[in-house]
Amino acid sequence: MYNANKGAVSVITNKELVFLVAVFIFILIQLYPKNILQKIIEDDHSDYALTMVYLKDLLKHNPDDPILNLVYLKKKMEVRDVAISIPLAKKLMRSDQEIIKKEATLLAFKAEMIKYFQIKDSLERKKLYTEIKRLFAIIYAQKLYDNDIQQWYSNATFVRHEPARYYFLQQLLEKDPTNIALLRDAYFLALKLGHKKDANGYMNLLLVYDTKNSQQWTFEKYNALMAYKKYNEAQSVLEHNANRSIKIKELLASFYLMRSLYGSASKTYLDLSKEVLKKKEHDMYVKKAIEALQSGNMLNQAAKLAKNYEMQYIRDRKMRQFLLKIYLAAGKLSWADTYAKKILRSEGIL
Repeated sequence: MYNANKGAVSVITNKELVFLVAVFIFILIQLYPKNILQKIIEDDHSDYALTMVYLKDLLKHNPDDPILNLVYLKKKMEVRDVAISIPLAKKLMRSDQEIIKKEATLLAFKAEMIKYFQIKDSLERKKLYTEIKRLFAIIYAQKLYDNDIQQWYSNATFVRHEPARYYFLQQLLEKDPTNIALLRDAYFLALKLGHKKDANGYMNLLLVYDTKNSQQWTFEKYNALMAYKKYNEAQSVLEHNANRSIKIKELLASFYLMRSLYGSASKTYLDLSKEVLKKKEHDMYVKKAIEALQSGNMLNQAAKLAKNYEMQYIRDRKMRQFLLKIYLAAGKLSWADTYAKKILRSEGIL
């Protein structure tokens, strides 16, 4: 080509380019030690096509070289060429060199995962999934995984390998010990795998950090302690968390009744009566507070508590009848007579 301003400009044809590359490769082979040359190729990210040209030429001279084949495999994985990557990775997995075998196993797993999400056929996907599980089991058993713990936790979840999932989950929690989502997963997985001590530890952490679901974790903790008949500890858990929700406080009141702590049950029901807004719920808790004392044969205390609500319920037929029955059960006939007269006056009968 001729440029009017600069004179003649030479143009390199494709054949000349290939020839020059071949010469370049020959010089490289002659001048560079084999391992350094392979590193140069592996680290070259400037031009994939050109890199593949001289890599293929190297393989022509050394077709069975495991390191060159591994470099070639890595380059193919860069462009997600699973058609070549998978069979080559499987071949390299049979290598006598452990480092080659390790790298090939990891790349085979990655390639199979890519292919799994590329195909649509359900039967082929099923076969691939079985192979992916097999490869993952090898990687986990031989500890071939790298430091990308989050990715390996996701992989373990995908293949449903619960021991591996639990292992990687614990690694994640070491870095982020207050992560609620991780703690929840760890708790349920620990239970599933029978790690009861671990599960209890995770539950305690969830009680502290997962404040939006404190009721759930209180009940989980309570049920776990009750299963082992640790009643004092169960009571302590309920008492410590009672103010977090009405349902926890309700369970605490019921627990007190179960343990014949009638006075404590009555007081807890009274507290509940002050926390609710609806009259129906308020009346229910007042009634339960009085009945709790009656259940413990604390009839005088039940009558005294009932007396506090005489005027509040003087126009409520059901509740005033309830109060009268409490007086009669306690033998407080004069109290019943006086209250009956108050009711009649409020109705305009006396």
